[in-house]
Amino acid sequence: MERFIQHEPLFIRHFTTSTWPYPVHNHNHFELMFIHRGSGFHELNGATSPYRGKCMFLLAPADYHTLIIQEETQFSVLKFSNVYLDGAANESAKNEWNKLIDHLMVVSNAYDSCLVKSEDELDKIDHIMQMIVREWQENNTSNEVIFYLIRSVFALIKRNAIHQAIPDHLPNGNLFIGVMNHIHIHIHQPESLSLNTLSQQFNLSPNHLSSLFKRQMGISIKKYISGYKFKLIENRLKFGNSMIKEISNEFGFADLSHFNKFLKNQGGINPKDIRNKSGTEPFI
Repeated sequence: MERFIQHEPLFIRHFTTSTWPYPVHNHNHFELMFIHRGSGFHELNGATSPYRGKCMFLLAPADYHTLIIQEETQFSVLKFSNVYLDGAANESAKNEWNKLIDHLMVVSNAYDSCLVKSEDELDKIDHIMQMIVREWQENNTSNEVIFYLIRSVFALIKRNAIHQAIPDHLPNGNLFIGVMNHIHIHIHQPESLSLNTLSQQFNLSPNHLSSLFKRQMGISIKKYISGYKFKLIENRLKFGNSMIKEISNEFGFADLSHFNKFLKNQGGINPKDIRNKSGTEPFI
């Protein structure tokens, strides 16, 4: 399998084709692929899903893929590394960027097809992607405008992912959107995720909130929090450059022993094995 190497923190391509020009491959970077029009099949990590019209996929460095095009297809592709913000913003902004990427990778792993289902939201992303491409073609480099346009695309993906996770016609749907948003925002702060804190935040008794969440979502709040946290940590170990101890501290673990125990309970594997198993190279 070929591995495509990119040295630039950000590179953008926009093209139309009737034949996918690349073999099955993976990358040393993340890739956000937006399809403006066309139809065919996307083969990602051995699984095949159809696309027709506007659609979007997010790929991590270890993902391998190719496309089978049936109808001429127009693509806009954002290729970026996890150091995209280096030199472009302060440390706080970089941390927020990393958290957003972490969240989007969890979202992407949950879907085997187009990331965003809403046609209206896909239309919005379509327009933003065209603005990104135009700005890139005019300047041939990244700039502040592109940065904020990309953040807008990611914000739309994140918003849609939460809505798509809520079953259709679910009673109290807005409540669960609020609870999930709170969990995602405060996932690095365990003290903010206790059942008592959540119940106070949403003005419900702990027992009522717990039983309501499990009955409607099919999983307990505790398991949802642990599963989401595990996926974030797993992605950080696979695709990031932070030391294991730094990741443990970031997610509020008292020490590495508790961190290792958590990963072992959730995934049956220790952090070093997760990092080694990914087979990804350090970002350049």
